[in-house]
Amino acid sequence: MKLIAFLWAWVVVLLPVSFLAWAQDARLAKARDEKKVVVYNTTTVPDMQRIVEGFHKKYPFLEVESFRSNGERLLQKISTEVRAGRYLADAYIISGLQLWLLKDAGQLVPYPSPEREAVRKPFKDDAGYWAGVYFNLEVIGVNTRLTQPREMPKRWEDLLDPRWKGRMALEGEDIPWYASVLQILGEERAMDFFRKLAKQQLQMRNGHTLISQLLAAGEVALTPTLRVQTAETLKQKGAPVEWSAIEPIAANPPVSLALAKNAPHPNSARLFIDFVLSREGQTVIRGLNRNPTRGDVEQPVARAAKLKLFEMNWDGVVKNYGRYVKEFNDIFGVGAGGK
Repeated sequence: MKLIAFLWAWVVVLLPVSFLAWAQDARLAKARDEKKVVVYNTTTVPDMQRIVEGFHKKYPFLEVESFRSNGERLLQKISTEVRAGRYLADAYIISGLQLWLLKDAGQLVPYPSPEREAVRKPFKDDAGYWAGVYFNLEVIGVNTRLTQPREMPKRWEDLLDPRWKGRMALEGEDIPWYASVLQILGEERAMDFFRKLAKQQLQMRNGHTLISQLLAAGEVALTPTLRVQTAETLKQKGAPVEWSAIEPIAANPPVSLALAKNAPHPNSARLFIDFVLSREGQTVIRGLNRNPTRGDVEQPVARAAKLKLFEMNWDGVVKNYGRYVKEFNDIFGVGAGGK
């Protein structure tokens, strides 16, 4: 009887392991038949290439087809395809706010990847629909040839100083930044700040990468939403760029990963999600000077890791997203009839 009990105990222990191994083998076989995974993303081309290289090294039999655009255009593309009954994407890597809009629209399906366990709690949902790939910290960026250290803004209202008039650039889709300042300052104080800031003759530009290039070239002296990893990369290349943070600072909604509804290559998509969220994949992310979401992967910029973070209510932002877009566009003259 003792022998039978002993053997049964080992069966209980080994059965889940065997089942997981069988399930993994079955998924690999199905992925081989699928041959590829289609990823709609907002990631920069060089960063996506590095992620794909890491994935392809692990799964050389799978092709990754990447379609990149900015967030708003990508949502429009997905909406158009869905209305036409065309489901072309397998996985999405998109800013958290926009991914949550897709979830609300019913265009995501949950996938409880085993790699989610190591992702820090603020960067994943409980239902398993999405998990963060990396998160951005946007800080005050200046051109050091045009700015003295003593001029570095220490509070948001410092951007209203006449010295900055006509010398700042702001990204035309900086809704998360707008929403974060609303919560940090409180709506009344923040709206007063934004209306006065709009009178500073900001250059409204499309793309954080473009703005960082303009900053490095000295075509603008300051931007309030320079991403830390971009600033550090520019500094390493010798560009006259420096950054500081107005604390507390709100991290952007994480750039997140999710499984698309009616994915044509679902098994390949799950393998892709597992890889990107794995320690191996997140180490690739860290190598890109991005902030990985796993708790067991070190952050790339020690100085930024020490900043005091503001805990955002992003659910509230999502519910009021349309309102924030309209307010932002009206205040800063974005879109039709803009300045």
